[in-house]
Amino acid sequence: MKTLKLNTLFSAVALASISSLGQAQPFTNAEARSLAMGDTGVASARADAAALFNPAMLAEKPQGNIQIILPNIGASYFADEDALDALENIEDENYIDRISDSSTQMNDAISGMDTDAFLAGKSDLVSAADGLNGELSVLSEKPFRINAGIYSSVAFPTSIAGFSVYANANAVIETSPIIDDCDSTTLDEYSNFLGEINDESDIQNALDTGVPPYTYTCPGESTQRSIIDQSSVPPGLYDPSDDLASRVIVAGVTVSEFGVAIAHQFTIAGTDISIGLTPKLQKLTSYWAVPTVQDLDDDNYDLGDELEASEKDESQFNADLGIATSFLPGDSLTLGLVIKNLISQDYRTSQAKNGESASYSIDRQARAGIAWYAPMGVTLAADLDLTKNKPFFLGEDTQFLSMGAEWDIVKVIKLRGGLRSNLENSDDQVLTAGVGFNIIAAHIDFAIQAGSNNAGGAFQFGLNF
Repeated sequence: MKTLKLNTLFSAVALASISSLGQAQPFTNAEARSLAMGDTGVASARADAAALFNPAMLAEKPQGNIQIILPNIGASYFADEDALDALENIEDENYIDRISDSSTQMNDAISGMDTDAFLAGKSDLVSAADGLNGELSVLSEKPFRINAGIYSSVAFPTSIAGFSVYANANAVIETSPIIDDCDSTTLDEYSNFLGEINDESDIQNALDTGVPPYTYTCPGESTQRSIIDQSSVPPGLYDPSDDLASRVIVAGVTVSEFGVAIAHQFTIAGTDISIGLTPKLQKLTSYWAVPTVQDLDDDNYDLGDELEASEKDESQFNADLGIATSFLPGDSLTLGLVIKNLISQDYRTSQAKNGESASYSIDRQARAGIAWYAPMGVTLAADLDLTKNKPFFLGEDTQFLSMGAEWDIVKVIKLRGGLRSNLENSDDQVLTAGVGFNIIAAHIDFAIQAGSNNAGGAFQFGLNF
């Protein structure tokens, strides 16, 4: 049994880490057991996943066997539910094509003085403009995030010298629509202008005398824009879809790591404390594109080609540091603390075709965890981010509180469940569940997570000798 003299040490390390922490991407790893238990792991990770969560766990719970993961594969996404509906509506309703086609129809009708065709085109343009304007207001700065990862490791957990070799790759794609204020003004002005035109005389007055008014000014601009092109013969309408300036930022980073986690158990002031270190080589590949709504509506535009052209590689050496200790009878209660990415570094993407680029960072992160290895094969765990984390580029802040449980039924079947809550965003909550099977030396784990704005899953195959 270990004593509870570690409080001062944990507090000192936590305060030191928090004082120097920057902002970083969300602290999540799509490891199947962890994901099923609410994304916990700092004090509850198995040795084969210790390099992801807390290297100290290699020495804290030494099982005396070799543990292998070949591999773990996981993916998840976060997206605003209303924004997904808005995107689907924009695609289904073909608003931009309808606006452009209606403008052409009305101009053709003017040339032939076909009032019925003009009014039909006007009706569809107003409907499309109002619909697009409404969906754009819903989409404004609503982020999407997709995570996908693969992980493999070989671990040798012992209290004298726990050791693990691992490879991990995690890809993050973040997107967010950037809605231009002038787009809303343009669509409103066209809708209001055409709403006053109901017959042939209204059409003629609008084209000849500009009644109702056919010019407008966008917010922040001093130059007036025209709805009627009076330089053409006969005068006609400008196509408002040509002037739309809204765009979508698409950014991505793949962080590939190869590292060695080592751990040893020390006795400090009568308390056994495991300390682990993970030196690692990181390769970062960034992608950056800012297509406009016209680009996305162009059949010849390929977003994949632009992202591929923006690919930029960077490399750096980094390390993680973790500590853990256990107490109560049978060492049944474990506390853990990990600081990931001890060396912070700033990077910048390549320029998009519009000349824009973006900065992103690999920064220090800290997380604390607690786990109770209860009787009858039950494990209860909880983790907490000690700081607020920012995404690489876009999206919501995260500070996760994670809670999970596992019930090991006669060492053959493991049932898992949990909850992860983002303390910075009440809409970012997920329930998690999973199951694991031990078949002689092999183990297979499945996990899923789901929330109103989230979904994800993971699969793992491993061996224990």
